[in-house]
Amino acid sequence: MENVKALIGKERSLREVAQALHFSARGLSAPAVGALHLTCSDESEHECIEALQQGFVQYLLPSLKFARQSAFRLANLGGRYEWSAVRLAEDHFALPAATGAFKLLVVKVNAHVACEEQPGKKFRLGLWQRYGVESTCCGALAQLLAGGARLPHADDLAEAFGSEGHDRIASLQDPAQVEPLYAPLYAALVSARLQARKAVLDIQDYKPKSPTYYVVLPCVTINRAERDTEIVCGMYTIDGRTGGTEAVYTGLGDLPEAYKISIEHNRFTVTDDQLGHERKGRDHRAMARERAATSKLKVHDERLDRVRTDVARNKHKHHSHARELLRIALPVLAEVAPIPAAILAFGDGAVGIHHAFKIHRIAGEMKDTDEARRILGDIEAQIDHLPPDRAEALLELLVSDYK
Repeated sequence: MENVKALIGKERSLREVAQALHFSARGLSAPAVGALHLTCSDESEHECIEALQQGFVQYLLPSLKFARQSAFRLANLGGRYEWSAVRLAEDHFALPAATGAFKLLVVKVNAHVACEEQPGKKFRLGLWQRYGVESTCCGALAQLLAGGARLPHADDLAEAFGSEGHDRIASLQDPAQVEPLYAPLYAALVSARLQARKAVLDIQDYKPKSPTYYVVLPCVTINRAERDTEIVCGMYTIDGRTGGTEAVYTGLGDLPEAYKISIEHNRFTVTDDQLGHERKGRDHRAMARERAATSKLKVHDERLDRVRTDVARNKHKHHSHARELLRIALPVLAEVAPIPAAILAFGDGAVGIHHAFKIHRIAGEMKDTDEARRILGDIEAQIDHLPPDRAEALLELLVSDYK
């Protein structure tokens, strides 16, 4: 993937990015190739979609119908990754188990921003003339930065922008940290990085149907009056050919105040102090387990006596008794110690990976008990579907932590 790495941080034509991805993919000699492409719903992203189709998809993907290849597509307001999408895409492009071969799955995540030249003035970002009327682009990211009434897509974006204790929206709104001229571009760069991270978390928490080498590319489309261009923000690779889940990343970070920009021949180059340094992705469940080890609470509640007694006598290992005991324990813990219980359950894998950003937030603040209770409620709703050994392990973990 060296051809793609060479483009990181540099504004290039959409065609050049697609070709670099094409040639790099061929270099891996994968017996099969699949792709997931995520963009904003905005019609301005048509060129971006078309470029990947013409420069990569039509050459490397299998035919869905006669002489027709297609990537798995996601399009929504703001280009938000939807949990489980990569799992569905992997399932669609999975090889028959009998082949024993591996596949390459490319996940391309595009945010976007308009760049409009103004006669006699400096260019502007995030606004342009659309059908003769001034329009924001990306409108969803513009709404996020403008504040005001919050809609579901803005809440989803805001959760990502506030992940791991960083208030990136505040940084983008602060002219002392980010020059307002570049804030729309930086917001798009940050968004692409964070949505790509969600895809990576999903990959790491999933066992593919067939051995898979994943490449996840966060990118930003620059919508221009002439042909659109693109900045590759970075690249994740996950070599799952032998069951590995470790992610390796190289590229820009996700803090807008750290970006530095230069312009040459009307094209942007973005750098920061992380560019050029390869680093391993973090294990977010392990991070939660470490946090749980420092946030234990002594719970003395008579309603848990039966649970503790039955676990001590190994009665929870009989038939579906573990599920019955979980139905007793979870509501009690949700009442008296929801945050530590939610963190512990997430670290154990009992809570879906889509709660990762929420868990980090409540673990940092240690005060959003309502969110923690909702997370525990998700477990309670799935008790009947937990395999007996999984229910037993979760129960033992909860009881061992709350004595």
